[in-house]
Amino acid sequence: MLSLLNSQLQKYMCTRFVLILVICLKSFNLWAQTTENNSLKQRIELLQANENYQKDTVYIDLLYALGKEISVYNLDSLSLLAKESIVLSQAINYVKGETQGLINMGSYYSEIGDHDKAIDYFSKAISKATVSRTTELLKAKNLLAIEYEYTDKYALALREYLEGIEIAKESKDNSFLSTFYVNASNLYADQGDIEQCIHLLELAEENNKLVSDDYVKGLTLANLAASYIDISDLDTAEDYANESIAVFERIKLENWQIYAYELKASIYYEKNQPSLALEWFKKSEKIHESIEQTRYKIPLYNGLAKTYFKLKDFQTSEGYALRALEISKKINLLDQRDISLELLYKIKKETNDPKVALTYLEELKTLSDTLNVKKNEKELHILKSNLEFDQEKERYVLENEKKVNQQKSYFYAALLIILSALVIIIILKRNNTIQNRLNYALTIKSKELKNSNNTKSRLFSIIAHDIKGPINSFKSMFDMIKSQDMSSNDLIKFVPKMSENINHVSFTLNNLLSWGQSQMDGIITKPEVVSIKSIVDENIALLSKSANQKLIKIESKIDNQILTWSDSNQIGIVIRNLISNALKFTPENGQISIGANDKNKFWEIWVKDTGVGLTEGSLEKILNKKESFSTYGTNNEKGTGLGLLLCKEMIENNNGILWAKSKLGVGTIFYFTLQKVSETN
Repeated sequence: MLSLLNSQLQKYMCTRFVLILVICLKSFNLWAQTTENNSLKQRIELLQANENYQKDTVYIDLLYALGKEISVYNLDSLSLLAKESIVLSQAINYVKGETQGLINMGSYYSEIGDHDKAIDYFSKAISKATVSRTTELLKAKNLLAIEYEYTDKYALALREYLEGIEIAKESKDNSFLSTFYVNASNLYADQGDIEQCIHLLELAEENNKLVSDDYVKGLTLANLAASYIDISDLDTAEDYANESIAVFERIKLENWQIYAYELKASIYYEKNQPSLALEWFKKSEKIHESIEQTRYKIPLYNGLAKTYFKLKDFQTSEGYALRALEISKKINLLDQRDISLELLYKIKKETNDPKVALTYLEELKTLSDTLNVKKNEKELHILKSNLEFDQEKERYVLENEKKVNQQKSYFYAALLIILSALVIIIILKRNNTIQNRLNYALTIKSKELKNSNNTKSRLFSIIAHDIKGPINSFKSMFDMIKSQDMSSNDLIKFVPKMSENINHVSFTLNNLLSWGQSQMDGIITKPEVVSIKSIVDENIALLSKSANQKLIKIESKIDNQILTWSDSNQIGIVIRNLISNALKFTPENGQISIGANDKNKFWEIWVKDTGVGLTEGSLEKILNKKESFSTYGTNNEKGTGLGLLLCKEMIENNNGILWAKSKLGVGTIFYFTLQKVSETN
């Protein structure tokens, strides 16, 4: 018999706390704050002192808030405030206030042990809450389920928890969802299904990641600790107990700190470390001094008595066991009294007081007979309720399957609508794509036509200005010779100038023909291995006469290693134009240099002169495809402005880029890049 009572004591010391005090989850951390209570009282007194004071919804809400604040300190005040809330709410048809008043009245009767009245008030609150707010409905369902547990109506409790879980999911109230998971886990623990209990607590812990409610997080951790104590995994239990203590201490939730402290004490007791167990029991006892929760003092005092007994402090152990016994008799709680009597019997036996020990043993025997009868009745009740419990679970599963099937129907219908819409969108998009393609083709044709007209205009302009002029000069000269207005000697004097003009016309025509072809028909680029040195040398020789006339030195720093993958004819035109430009804009005794820089995968070719240089604006214009820009050279050499545009296009055709740097009075450097010869070419 004594060993059985020992196991009962151990179990009671580790019993989970349900969320019995969940009246408003967001406000529990204020319960231990007297200043908050005073503030609520002052606000109520200020309203009452006002001449125009009315007992409206604001006043009723304050009564409710004050009631839940003082519920663990003054149960009589809780009852009075709850009654006033109900009466005032009914008078003005304030459904929310009446629901909250009913919840507070149910909590009052639950605390004093009148579970039938508590069930009645919570049921009334549910009927009111169904037409008001989800929050009140969830509160009432949770508290009603707890009362059903107290009265061993497990199937009814399960129904309320399962319905609460569904409502919490639908309303996305994650705080209450965790609450129902935790409390349902206690129900499975009472049925001995610890595995399912831990599973529900783990669901709550996962859901708590979406919750900012530290109260629910702390209770989840504490109940996980209790569950692992049940299966003797004390290390895991201690980890969860430590986490729950940290949460409750942070939010100063004293009424749950005592639970977490006692869990920690129970773990140390089971580890045979009574000194550490005593330390945590004493922490709980200190908080108990300011909290009016009499029934929860019994497991504390029994735990302290048992710990002192293990420490051989029999006098202190006896004192705590007597206090627990006194409370259990006062509130007529038989389930706790046997533990106290067993401890007192063992203490008197150890202290050689057999007469008193026998008295406690006889009282324990009488109580044990009564408890055995109640235990047998409870076991029969549990056996009977197990069938209802299983039926309730089956009903819940069937209802869920029905909901899932209905949701699947909605899903497939929605999917069909979406697919139909998608087909229509694809057809419309396809038509739109075709239309856009046609519009784009039309735009391209329009641009090509416009570019063609612009090209023709520019060609005629260049022909009229840069070619027609020299040809007309030749015509006039020949007319003068024909009319004998010019002698042979005069003609000889004009021969050098005529030669320059002919060279200019020839050079211009070559550029003009190449550029015109690129604009109208496109130039076909035929890349091959090209030696830049041979092209540079060839063009230096070609332009040496012009260089000598201006005493300009042309220096090539290109060697035979510089090989590119490009079109030799196009690159020849580019180099010839760049050297020719440098000659035009470099004064006498100047210098032109041609070189190359190794840039890993390509060569960077440059042509540098010591000429007059260009402004930033002029530099931008000469490389602008949309306009031609030309200036006179140092000896009034004329250019068409097409040479550099032609160079730019031909370099780009060979997958390179062309740019320039210039400074007035210092000179200009033109750069362009060409691909190196590689194995892939």
